[in-house]
Amino acid sequence: MKDYYSTLNIARNAAVSEIKKAYFTLVRRFPPDRHPEDFMKIREAYEVLIDENTRQQYDLVDSMPEVVKLYYNEGRKALEEGAEKKAIDLLEQVIKAYPQFSVVNSLLGDAYLKNGNSVKAIRIFERLAAKERNNAGFLRRLAHAYAERGWHLKAIEQYRRALSLDEDNISLWLGLISCYHADGDFTQLQKTVWEGLEVSNRKGWDNLELYYHIIQIDIMTHDHSNMKKHLQEMKEKAAEKEEERANAAWFLAELSKKIHRAGLLEESAATIEIAFALEPDDEEIQIIKKEIDSENSILLELKELEEDTSIDSSLAEMLDCELHLCDDKDCLECKITQFFFEMDVIVEIEQFRKDILRLKNFYPELYNLKKEFFDNVLNRKKEEYLIATYRKKFNKYEKLCPERFQPEDDEEDYQLQTQPYRRPEPKVGRNDPCPCGSGKKYKKCCGRS
Repeated sequence: MKDYYSTLNIARNAAVSEIKKAYFTLVRRFPPDRHPEDFMKIREAYEVLIDENTRQQYDLVDSMPEVVKLYYNEGRKALEEGAEKKAIDLLEQVIKAYPQFSVVNSLLGDAYLKNGNSVKAIRIFERLAAKERNNAGFLRRLAHAYAERGWHLKAIEQYRRALSLDEDNISLWLGLISCYHADGDFTQLQKTVWEGLEVSNRKGWDNLELYYHIIQIDIMTHDHSNMKKHLQEMKEKAAEKEEERANAAWFLAELSKKIHRAGLLEESAATIEIAFALEPDDEEIQIIKKEIDSENSILLELKELEEDTSIDSSLAEMLDCELHLCDDKDCLECKITQFFFEMDVIVEIEQFRKDILRLKNFYPELYNLKKEFFDNVLNRKKEEYLIATYRKKFNKYEKLCPERFQPEDDEEDYQLQTQPYRRPEPKVGRNDPCPCGSGKKYKKCCGRS
């Protein structure tokens, strides 16, 4: 376990300006989203050494009795290794000997918080923040503890206080951004990211992390024009700084996945291409690029199918839905939704055969998404088998989820053998206006997985 000076690679007599410079350099190498554990160690060292009082206390650790110093170092080590209960026991012993050492109390508060006891952690941090009003690190800890309790407005207040003391601490900006996001205040969220970018440009510290968040805001707010602009700015920054290529490539790869999930195919493809160009040998980026290229190929084929008037549009809706199923293979909601699409085909099987055959010939990748089902539909020998199978599925799903099978116009019998099947819920096309009234297409709103 390194001491704080070694963590920042500085001398014990380093000036405040040297501490900040070391912090900026290390955060550039170990950004929090990509290297959270390394970043937390860097942040802890920075917050202790940048404050005159906690730095003096930390320097006095060497003059503690050996047994107390051992408890302190072992407590820190236990906390780093995730053994919070052990850390609490050890640090409480140090507090008995040095009750006024705020540097030890803050570590104890961290241990309580990580151990799930936010009440005790908040008490410690509130006491420290009241005692040392100019310590931004203690305010950050208090804000984080409030946020863990879900008290976002209180957390925002403390983050703002901390930023007024130390606007160079990237953790404060990211914590504040996280609170606004959790509180659903996207106006303040966007404003805060821009504030952070302005400070970073003025002070000269790395802001790729903030660009990462502002592009996510663009995605959430469907601001595709600004997203393209900010992506271009991020790419230019990555090209300017050779030493940051790996982190910039990682950020762009992560963004490409988010952009792809937002349905922006060209933008996601362009973004992953830039990431790949920066780090072509990175295996993770190679995998992401392969997945995006493959999915884009399918989605482009789906787009063509949606415009193909020679094939029933419900097949495009079925396949679009297939692509947006949730990750839970046992999800009953997804199974029933797909059942309705498939049942529509089974009920009018003869009519759909020609469409499915055309799908097979002209849209092979889409056909393969539901190959087994489509093969069975095309096989006339399996027609009776399919009708019997889907009758059983109907009865099964109706018992499991009766609210999805409410009859229309007070009809009481949906048995296939007595009358034609009718979908018990209104059918909303993926490209239809969303019923929620948002003004967006259904597939871009409530129809998204």
